[in-house]
Amino acid sequence: MAPAIHIELDALCLLLLCTIAYQSHRSVNQQRDRILFRTTAYGIIALLFLDILWVLIEGRVFPGAVEMNLVINALYLGGGVVIGCLWYLYVLETLGYRLTRALHGVVMLPGLVFMLLNLASIWTGWFFTVTPENVYIHSDLYWLQMIGAYGMIVISFTHIIVQLILHRNNNLMRRDIHKLLKFYLVPIIGSIVSLFQTGMPGTWTCGAISIVLIYLDDQNREVLQGMITAMAADYRSIYYADLDKDESRCVRATTKLYADKMWEGKTFPFREGFTEYAEHCVSEADREAFLEFIKPENIRASLENEAMVSFRYLTDKGGVEQYEMLRFAGVRLIEDRDDHTVHAIGAGFSDVDRETRESMAQNRALMEALVQAKEASAAKTAFLGSMSHEMRTPLNAIIGLDSIALKDPSLSRDTREELQKIDASARHLLSLINDILEMSKLESGRMELRQEAFSFAEMLEQVCALLDDQCGDKGLRFAFNRLGPVDERFEGDELKLRQVVVNILGNAVKFTDAPGTVTFEVAQENLPEERAVLHFTIRDTGIGMDPAFLPRLFEPFTQEDATTTNRYGGSGLGMAIAKRIVDLMGGEIGVESAKGAGTTVTVHIPVRRVPRADQAPAAEPGGAEVSLSGLHVLIAEDMELNAEVLADLLEMEDVTSEWAENGQQAVDRFAQNEAGHFSAILMDMRMPVMDGPTAARTIRALDRPDAATIPIIALTANSFEEDVNACLQAGMNAHLSKPVDIAQLKALLGSIPAPQ
Repeated sequence: MAPAIHIELDALCLLLLCTIAYQSHRSVNQQRDRILFRTTAYGIIALLFLDILWVLIEGRVFPGAVEMNLVINALYLGGGVVIGCLWYLYVLETLGYRLTRALHGVVMLPGLVFMLLNLASIWTGWFFTVTPENVYIHSDLYWLQMIGAYGMIVISFTHIIVQLILHRNNNLMRRDIHKLLKFYLVPIIGSIVSLFQTGMPGTWTCGAISIVLIYLDDQNREVLQGMITAMAADYRSIYYADLDKDESRCVRATTKLYADKMWEGKTFPFREGFTEYAEHCVSEADREAFLEFIKPENIRASLENEAMVSFRYLTDKGGVEQYEMLRFAGVRLIEDRDDHTVHAIGAGFSDVDRETRESMAQNRALMEALVQAKEASAAKTAFLGSMSHEMRTPLNAIIGLDSIALKDPSLSRDTREELQKIDASARHLLSLINDILEMSKLESGRMELRQEAFSFAEMLEQVCALLDDQCGDKGLRFAFNRLGPVDERFEGDELKLRQVVVNILGNAVKFTDAPGTVTFEVAQENLPEERAVLHFTIRDTGIGMDPAFLPRLFEPFTQEDATTTNRYGGSGLGMAIAKRIVDLMGGEIGVESAKGAGTTVTVHIPVRRVPRADQAPAAEPGGAEVSLSGLHVLIAEDMELNAEVLADLLEMEDVTSEWAENGQQAVDRFAQNEAGHFSAILMDMRMPVMDGPTAARTIRALDRPDAATIPIIALTANSFEEDVNACLQAGMNAHLSKPVDIAQLKALLGSIPAPQ
């Protein structure tokens, strides 16, 4: 090797080692390893420096050159044996030996002896000498120097081989041994070069390269160890498991889990170790699930498409119960598995007791809040039902008596007007009660939509007749337009659809003054699979609204100007109810308005079309008047006044009646009379002794021909959906809310079919 190249190579290694020696205090984990590593690095730095000096002065004659050559070689040869001893100490420390002061002294003794012998060679020439021409040559005892210099390398290398054989089953130890073997190759190559190429001291040049490689490896391990330490903040212990070999080892542990075999640095059978842990530490309630979770086939199946799986369980350690979590993750990403099979996993035990108990406490609080909310909702429903009954009962008498009084032809004009005002006020109060109850049902989620075939043409006719009368009373013009063909029949909830349209049209009439106009337009958009969307447009020329108010239009009890309540009346619930019903139907509602320029409301509601073959022709308006003359009905009502009012209303329609003050009397009256004596039964829901549904079921169960066919109509102050369902489930034919609308009652009595 040319001197220039020799110097450059040594200088490069010297520069690298100086940098590494400076940084080594942060790159090696254990304090003792750090000291040995740094001392070895400093020693090799000194040897490289001496090597460079030797190359520079070798063969040059100047005053003191021979003496300098002698000192350099004495220090280089003696220092080489010392570095070999330090290297051996580093090997022992890496292999896990606990180094005592005595062991340090024994290992370092050969180095100190050979250092003294080489220093003595300056005068004695035992190992080397220098010619007057300043050329280094070996002496007769140089072979002893070679034994000392390379003996330590041979001994430490042999020790590594022995460790590899003795610890062939310990993966952690084998990893360190393989690292040492890999790094030993470089200085061994340098030693061979030195042996066969006299004057080419490559041992410690190659040793410097090996130190650099060790430093880089330790730096990578430092990063990995840092990551493991960071993970240990969340994981009490971390394990690597080879599922194919059923082998596991603990990478990091902050506390012992169960047995010593699961402690840090230990290797053990995966199934055996984790099963023992389950049997001794996992609570009996979770043990079977834990054992299923750790089965390799279940782990592979779970991680086939997931990056990580976890299982939370309760432990019982010495009577102390705590929650833990075990997580498994594949050591290779899903997309990197060539055979799509999990072979090795990482496992981590976490202490999740505090989080779990806090979560359980929160869940309990939520459950208690839910129970309280349900109880409050039930109390609210019961209160509204009770108030509905209590308020509708007197209203039934007021409206009924007022209707009877208005039939008197001898009334004076003033008295008639006063009675009409009473009727209007009572019906306004009734509409407020209905709106509040309807809003309660919508907000509680108890409203259900029916899917029944209905006559859309008939519904439009009824709505238009109602609006025509309302507009006529206010001096408004009402216009109805059908935009294109519209089917006669659809499937849906006719009552709710009618309610939406009537609420919006009612608002249009309410907030429009004469001589204004209310326009109602209907269009149909056909969709595939017998579906359609009905488009309603309600337009008025009324007072309108500020566009800034429109986002609040559908909030309950909201009106733009509080003074409009005094002028126009209303509860502020009509549009809120319409919006919620439209949402429930899966439709859309939109509003455009401006102050003084009227309002336009558009509604789009999806429905199902009735096949054309099933379309029935629309009923002709103004059909034959229903006659109830000759009917004889049984009125089951606990309030005598209400029974008298209903009897008087029926009497005005030439219908006779009998009264039963509770359900039991109604059953007895029906059973005591022959078949056909009663044309129908008008049954109140809430009565003492026996309520309406029970009485209806009892009548239906009687062994007589008309028990199953007689029409039973429920008359109740409750209008909740569950009340209607209770009536129908009890065998009643229909349900009418109090106050009774005599027109609806006439229609039911005249057309209701008998149950099959």
